[in-house]
Formats: sequence, C-alpha cells, structure tokens
Amino acid sequence: MANQESNRTLIVETFLGSARSSGFWSAISGVVGVVASLAGIVLVLAIDELRNFGISVLIIGLVMMFVALVLSPRAVAIFMAGRQGRYGTNIVVMTVAFFAIVVLLNFLLFRTSNRFDVTATRVFSLSPQTEQILKNLDRPVRANAFFIPDNSATAFAEQQAEDLLNEFSRQSPNFTYRFVDPELERSIATQYDVQDYPTVVFEDIDQGSQQGTFGLNEQDFVTGILIATGIKQKQVYFLTGHKEASLTRSPTTGETDSKGFDFAIEGMQRDNYDVRPLNLLEQPDGVPSDAAVLVIAGPEQDLSSAAELDALTEYMLDGGSIVMLLDPPVPTTYRQFLNRWGLQIFNESVVDVVSNVGGEQSTPMFQRTNGQFAPNSLTGVPIVDDLDVVFFPDATALSLLVAPEDLPAFITYTPLALTTPASWLETNPDNVEFNPGLDPGGPLDVVGVIQAAGTLDFQPVRTENKLAKLIVFTDSDFVRNGFFFSSDNADFFLNSVNWLADDTELISIRPKLVPFRELVVNQRERDFIKWSSWFVPPIIMLILSTIVWWRRR
Repeated sequence: MANQESNRTLIVETFLGSARSSGFWSAISGVVGVVASLAGIVLVLAIDELRNFGISVLIIGLVMMFVALVLSPRAVAIFMAGRQGRYGTNIVVMTVAFFAIVVLLNFLLFRTSNRFDVTATRVFSLSPQTEQILKNLDRPVRANAFFIPDNSATAFAEQQAEDLLNEFSRQSPNFTYRFVDPELERSIATQYDVQDYPTVVFEDIDQGSQQGTFGLNEQDFVTGILIATGIKQKQVYFLTGHKEASLTRSPTTGETDSKGFDFAIEGMQRDNYDVRPLNLLEQPDGVPSDAAVLVIAGPEQDLSSAAELDALTEYMLDGGSIVMLLDPPVPTTYRQFLNRWGLQIFNESVVDVVSNVGGEQSTPMFQRTNGQFAPNSLTGVPIVDDLDVVFFPDATALSLLVAPEDLPAFITYTPLALTTPASWLETNPDNVEFNPGLDPGGPLDVVGVIQAAGTLDFQPVRTENKLAKLIVFTDSDFVRNGFFFSSDNADFFLNSVNWLADDTELISIRPKLVPFRELVVNQRERDFIKWSSWFVPPIIMLILSTIVWWRRR
C-alpha cells in the first residue's frame, strides 16, 4: 500500500511539473492541431454536407499549431529537426500532396467533357439520340428547375435532376440550367406558372415558348426540349383492337404485366417518337398520314373487316412502314396481308437443337458468333450490325410466297436473322424430333425485310421515290415486358423502328434502364458450366494437395 501511494504521488508530481512547462502544452497543442487540420481537410473535400464544419475544424487545427509554435518555438524546432519530426513532416507533406492531387484531378475531370461510364449496361450515359438533339440545338434553351433547397423528401430527386442537367449542358453550349426556390422567389415561379413542384420548365429563350415536366428522367427532359423548341416528333402508332400486346402499367401501383408492351412503348418514346394507339375501327380514314411507323405487336384475333386489311395495304401503297411481330398460329388476315407483299408465314414452331436458351429447344437463340445475323455489308440494312445475342420464345418462320426467280424486280426480300442448320419447323409438338420430308429443315428465316415499289399483284406504290417497307418478326414475346431487357432484344426491335422511320443515325446499342445481369447460354455451354463446376474444383484441390504431400513427405 505504501508503494502504491508513493507511485501515485510520483505520477501526480511528474504531471504537475510537466504542466508547468510550456513545452508540454506546446506538444499537446501541436498534436491536436495536426489531427484537427487533417480531419478538417478530409471533411471539406469528402463530405459536402459537413463542409462548413470541416472549415471550422481546419481553422481550429491551424490555430492550435500556431499556439504550439508560440508556446515553445525551440521545442518545435528541435522536434522538427529530430527523426520523429522528419517522419512526421514526411507524413504531413505526403498527405497534403495526396489531397492536392485529388483536388487537381477532380478539377481537371470537371472541366473536361469526357466521361467514362464503366458500368456494363452504361446506365450513367446519355443515349446517342439525346446527344444528337442537344448538339443540334441552334438557339439558346434554358431549364428552370424548381426545387425547395434542403428538403429531405426531394433531395435525391434534386441531385438526380442536377446530374442529368449538368450532363445536358456539357453536350451543347446552347443549353443552360438554373435552380430556383419557388418559395423564396415567388415572382419567378409565377412567371413560369409553377404551382406544384418539384418541376422543370424548359424554355426557348429566343421565342419565349415553354414546356414543363414533372418527370425527372432523360426521356421527359428531351421531350420538354423538343416541345419548347418546336421540333416536331415523328409519330409512331401501335395497332389495337385485336388483342395485341399493349399497355398494362397500373396507374396506382406502377406495376406491369410480363405480357405487356409497356417497355417497348417507353423505349420508342426514349428514342423521341410520339407513340400513340391506333384502332382502325375508330379511324375511318385509315392509318393517319403522319404515321412514320405502324407497329403490330402479337395480334391474337383477325382484322375485324376487309376494310381494315385494305387500310393497311393503302398505308403501304402510300410509302408507309410497318413492323409486324406475329406469334404462331398467325391469324388468317395477317397472313393474307403478307401474301400481298410476297411473303408467307408458317404456323409451326421453330426447334433449334444447337442454338437455344438453356436447353429449351423451342426458344431459339441468335448469335453473331454463329453467323445468324445478316450484316449491313451484305444486305444494306444496318439493323443487326451491333447485336450480339437475341432469343425468341416460341417463334415460327417465314419465307417468300413465290420462288426467288419469280419475285418481281420491284420487291426486295432480305432475311435478317436465321436459325442454325440443326433446326426445323416442328409439325408434331407432342413428339419433338426431326422428321425428314415432313418437317421443313433449317436454316430458317425468322426475321425478314420487304422493300417494295408495289404489291405482288402489281399495285404500285403511289409515293414517288419512296418504297414501302415492312419488317416481319415471327415472335412478339421477345419484346414484351418479360424479355424486353434481356440480351439485345430491345435493341433489335428499336433499331428496326429507327430504320423504318429513316432515323438510321439512331441505330445503336442503348444503355440499359434496368441493370439486370444475366447469362444466356445454349445447351453445350450449359453442360460445360455444370460439369466443370462439379469436377474442376475438386480435381484442382486434389492436384494441389498431392503436390504439397509430395514436397513434405
């Protein structure tokens, strides 16, 4: 007990003796100052919300280091000249240099317009269509974003809008934006007739025209720019009234049905088309004259009357463009329409034993590596050049109605996608096997293009210097909601619409809105993955263990 009391007294006396020394407080101030300065720098550079607090911490740290120098300049000088001082100085210098490099790189990257999106689906990239529209702006356009600052409920949306508007401004010197607090700047909100927010109002500064949007995504922003500047959008119609694939999104929950056509319609809208439904029974004049493309997606019923069939033919004779997505069995009136343009479509399903999805032989897969796409260099149609993999659940096939040598010179047929030679049309779905002489064998055309100056019975196209164009897909499931974002399905369909609308510069591989990662394999690849995963790891472990045993024996 006496020894403990003696040690405690010694410690207290030592501490009190040190506390009377200015060198002690100089050391304390120096350590606290260095730590506070480094912490302040980190807060200022890394956390925007704590920037002001970080500046305060940095100032306190600098003051504490100054106090250390004033209290004991000799001790500071000795410390700096010693080994620990040199090490500490090196650490401080390297830390400052590191943050200086970070700040410099951040400044340089901010000043340059180059961006590198390293995500596999390019979810942070503007589409080529948007970039083209922005670069073609020939007069000033301003986006007025009305947000309440520091509102936690809209903070994420505000950041999203700012990031997108910033990317827009980098694409064109004629595009600018500003953020306005509608509660503090009521006069500006009233000027743009803003009553609900957050909202973004696009204005053509020269003409004074305005267009507001509550949507905070790329598509809505581009649409606002087009309307404000008076740039007319091309019209795309999708046929209804025959149980076609159509919109299924719930207005209350936002959910969609896997059999719906919602994602395809939204994809066309993102390509800056004005997409509208068309019911020919309610349109006595037939297909509207402003239709750039007519989409017929998976009809389950025949056209209601001969007048509807004639309306489609008349539209084509006026130089129209149609994309048809037909499922087996194909309704009779659509088969008759194809016959007028020299095509026939089958009712049997395609079976492919080599190129399919996961062993499902009735889901043929089309791969560039297999040579299953007809490139632009051979066909003059650039739709499939950038595609890698596409698959069609339950497709049929199509072919010419007449022999190729009997096809009139004013009709050109081009197959775009074909099955492998190990495929056929299955005439007996209850017993899936190839029957020579009964089942038509592959390769089979599953997507084809018709460009014509007249019908097979010599009715001429009435529009001078313009051909009727028709693209036929023998499946519609691949662009329904359930498969739209799988592989390159979406791009195959949207590229086809672009080509029919004479927007060949828009044909591309688009950033995926849904970053859904998948592995699409055929039967052989599936078997390789299965067996290699079962046996390769144990074999490697056995080899390594044998090597270790041999070296240690």
